[in-house]
Amino acid sequence: MAGIDTFIIKTVEWCNLECAYCYFYSGQDTSWMERPKFMTPLIFDKTVERIRDHALRRGIDKVWIVFHGGEPLLQPLAVFDEMVASAKTLSDDGIEVVFKVTTNGLRLDDAWARRLAVSAFNVGVSLDGPREVNDSMRRDKAGRGSYDRVVKGLRKAQEYESEGLRVGTISVLNPAVDGREMYDHLRSLGISNINLVLPEANYVQDPLPTRRGYGYFELMRDIFDAWVAEDDSRVNIRLFSDMIRALAGLPSASDQFGYAPVNVAVIETDGSLQPTDNFRSWADRMTDLGYNIVHDEIDHLYDDDFFRYCRDQQGIVPAECLGCRFLQVCGGGRVTTRYSGADGFTRKSVYCRDLYAMFDHVAAVLADRTDGEARASVDV
Repeated sequence: MAGIDTFIIKTVEWCNLECAYCYFYSGQDTSWMERPKFMTPLIFDKTVERIRDHALRRGIDKVWIVFHGGEPLLQPLAVFDEMVASAKTLSDDGIEVVFKVTTNGLRLDDAWARRLAVSAFNVGVSLDGPREVNDSMRRDKAGRGSYDRVVKGLRKAQEYESEGLRVGTISVLNPAVDGREMYDHLRSLGISNINLVLPEANYVQDPLPTRRGYGYFELMRDIFDAWVAEDDSRVNIRLFSDMIRALAGLPSASDQFGYAPVNVAVIETDGSLQPTDNFRSWADRMTDLGYNIVHDEIDHLYDDDFFRYCRDQQGIVPAECLGCRFLQVCGGGRVTTRYSGADGFTRKSVYCRDLYAMFDHVAAVLADRTDGEARASVDV
């Protein structure tokens, strides 16, 4: 039975950075202003109880629990320990738990890295590339760049990889930097797990500015080509791996494309239960459906008309996309990038040009490599 298996838990609803593109604090939604800064252990325990009930009812044997914010590492360590211990009780009912945390890295020290390693956390550190591009967007509340502090935290986390910590970066794509420079910089920091993210944008809110002749496709293409040229199987770029899988006809769970299932619930610090909060940046309180983990089952959210509408959009092909050669792999693009005030989510992605060109490029590279391998085998 289908259900929700990924839970983004906003244990902290404030941040020590003020990023220019932040969909949460710089978008249209203002509901965060009314919520407590920290989630209490009682709310977290209730969340775990609801996850348990939902998983058992729907036959879900593996869940992803993502500590999110704001900045989740602003939480006192002792409270964090309580929360992790609570979540681990799900295993008593045969439910496997995969822990993740998304952090800006500023508070990643020995104490935090050690705690995260003990529970084999997947740690995603937000870093947008070289100092200049990172600090143009990711500044603290005093207007200071964050690069040096982020890299310090990243390096500290990497010291604990041998103890079970899984470390990667999350980078919002910005055409202000050349793709080759971006890739080389991340690799110079010893990063082998790279998550590239297109900025939240649609027909209401424009993407980040591009340079003449160098947009999101060109940036992605140059990063991809650098990745292919290095040819190191230990390096994974999720966006490109998902593109390759999709082109090969294999299942792909990337939320960058239109066929990924919407199986995500967000729990706010006050227990509010909502759909994935990427939707909230397009209209104030778009995702406030009135549910709360204290008195509502997760099934109530899953069966809600708006949540169902969001799910249905994954299977609705925008009219503009009919006949596209990449329709079966792109699916019209990420649902939130299709939004317009007049047409809802029925438009093609605002990144259509970039995604089409990128799928075309990846397909061509794969074809060339396949032909080359075939010729090599004949020569042998």
